Amino acid sequence: MSGKDIKKQGENKNELVKEAKQAKSIETKKADDKVEEKDKVEKETEKKKKAKKKRGIFGKYKKEKKKEKKKGEEEEEEKERVVYLEIQPEYEIVDEYWIQEPFAKVKIAKLPELGGQKVYFVEEAQLTPSEKKAVDKLIDILSVELNPPEGFEEDIRKHVIDEARRLAEKYKKAIKGVTEENWDKILYYIERDLLGYGPIDVMMRDFRLEDISCDGVNRAIHVWHREHESIPTNVIFVDKEYLREFIIKLAHMAGKHISAAFPIVDAMLPGRHRLAATYGEEVSPRGSTFTIRKFREKPLSIINLLESGNLDEWTAAYLWFMLENRVTLMVIGATAAGKTTLLNSLTSFFKPGFKVVTIEETPELNLPHENWVQLVSRESYGLGEAKVGEITLFDLVKVSLRYRPDYIIVGEIRGEEAFVLFQAMSTGHGGMSTMHADSLDRAVKRLVSPPMNVSPAYIPSLNIVVLTERTILPTGEFSRRIRRIWEIEDYGRYREIVRWNPTTDKHEIINDSYLIPRLAEFQGKAPEDVLEEIRRRQVVLTWMKFTEIRDMKDVSKIILEYYVSSQEVYLRAVQDLERLGVKVEKIGPRVVAVAQASPRSSRESQVFIRESTKPVVRHVVEKPVEEKPVKIVSEEPKVEEEVKGPSLQDKILVTLLKLGGESDYVSLINLLNVRKNEFSSVVRDLIRAKMIVPVITYVENRPTLGYKLTAEGDRRARELSK
Repeated sequence: MSGKDIKKQGENKNELVKEAKQAKSIETKKADDKVEEKDKVEKETEKKKKAKKKRGIFGKYKKEKKKEKKKGEEEEEEKERVVYLEIQPEYEIVDEYWIQEPFAKVKIAKLPELGGQKVYFVEEAQLTPSEKKAVDKLIDILSVELNPPEGFEEDIRKHVIDEARRLAEKYKKAIKGVTEENWDKILYYIERDLLGYGPIDVMMRDFRLEDISCDGVNRAIHVWHREHESIPTNVIFVDKEYLREFIIKLAHMAGKHISAAFPIVDAMLPGRHRLAATYGEEVSPRGSTFTIRKFREKPLSIINLLESGNLDEWTAAYLWFMLENRVTLMVIGATAAGKTTLLNSLTSFFKPGFKVVTIEETPELNLPHENWVQLVSRESYGLGEAKVGEITLFDLVKVSLRYRPDYIIVGEIRGEEAFVLFQAMSTGHGGMSTMHADSLDRAVKRLVSPPMNVSPAYIPSLNIVVLTERTILPTGEFSRRIRRIWEIEDYGRYREIVRWNPTTDKHEIINDSYLIPRLAEFQGKAPEDVLEEIRRRQVVLTWMKFTEIRDMKDVSKIILEYYVSSQEVYLRAVQDLERLGVKVEKIGPRVVAVAQASPRSSRESQVFIRESTKPVVRHVVEKPVEEKPVKIVSEEPKVEEEVKGPSLQDKILVTLLKLGGESDYVSLINLLNVRKNEFSSVVRDLIRAKMIVPVITYVENRPTLGYKLTAEGDRRARELSK
């Protein structure tokens, strides 16, 4: 073997060794990569185990929630937040009317299972599932892409409808179920939920309702109907969270804040409706609640009150003359007795030159007056004792004196602002207000007690007190009436001028005026001239009533014309009344001569001289009048026969039925306006007849004697009600 062959063989051997080394290196690298990959997988697995162990049950919940996300969304869509109970064929419908035809209708029906109780049913056009999704999507899109109107004068409703149509066309591929046939129905629900009050929008638009109240979840909303009184509805909130959200929406609509930290709100909604609400279970254990006291778009005028019988023409003319002369006046009564409505209607008697300042916590007054300054208190949301930025009624009454007002009107006095108001009235400012009290005696006791602390020496600064009540009429129905009017001579000396007779449903003059001769002397006139002027104004008010001039603005316009040219307006009223067949000479005060020793219900105590051709003029009695009737001498009074009505037994049974079948004796006596001994005698007869049974009731956490209808009494009361 030559040297070349040996050299070549060595080179081949080296190449083989090199290839073997390379192959081994590749295999080693692959093995290393596998080990690294295995280690990486093990590390990730260990990391996931640690993370899962750390998350525990919450990690499991998130995993399950992610898997069932779609299912949850579907269930959320199908979940009912508000339930509308359907009216059944066996229910007796007693009333029905459209709110917005053909989409919203109201039916009042009697339910046999509730013993014939009336229920307010809301019926709305039903949405299909596709229409419901279209409405929800459009509302969501409008909430984001709604362009603001170009100016404040533009109609908001029309602008929203135009924007909804534009966005529906823009997203027509995403929004399914919208056609020309159902577009009006979809717009109704968009307007209802976006611009309106959602599930209670129909009730808010029903002008026959005065009050809407929700007592919590799974409880029917109750309403106060002007014709059917307090009745439940078929609308029920069943979702606690949705009710909370709804109350937050109401608070925001009123420009207020409500939360768990501040769970109470008292505010004014758009349209001047008054809202009182509680949030969550902080102060109301049964959950969120709200009450809305609806405000009339057109306030009731004094002519509306005359037509309803709240007061008579002479009383209205008497108050007209008093307010013209800046007499101070207070309206008292219980809750929902019509105090603010009466106060607002009386402001139409102001002279056009008067400067008026109103002070309220929630603005409710709506004066038909040009020179009117409206002030509203402001609450503070500061925590603790510091109330930074709070403005109270007390502060506003003080600042109102700088406006040099002819009349200061405080919506309701209940605190230290009463002291400043009486100070202002004692310096010559006219003043009007309302206060919660069921009698003049209790009103004065509240005034002289903390926190009002009005000195008894300032009580005569208040000239007239009017008591208004929601009471039972001779027909058995409930209505509002001015029950009594007093003139205040001094602290502890009060003269009753007008009293409502519950038997005849008439207002009667039972005493001579203390203020009329003093105002006559101040004007340089005789008291007879003032009485004649009141009679002339009574003619004008009667004329407006017969000619149906009842709008607040129209009434104020006539009163303004009377201030400018009283003779011209009076002659026009006389001519129109004579053309209508009304004898003007018979229009005058209804004066009652009351025998001192006889009871109020006797025939001798109801003497009228209304039919006299001339207004009755009597000398003013300077002696203070006590609460009991005072004898008034008149020439040959004509006795008007007493109108026969239901017996006191029947009235007691019907009243108990209206009050739920049970009541305390004090409330019954006050509602029926009878003497205690007469009431006790009739009650004993009813107990012997097994119509009622005595029970113990609790009034203000105190045990009080009451009475409850038996089965026989309930049957008899229902027969009488029919």
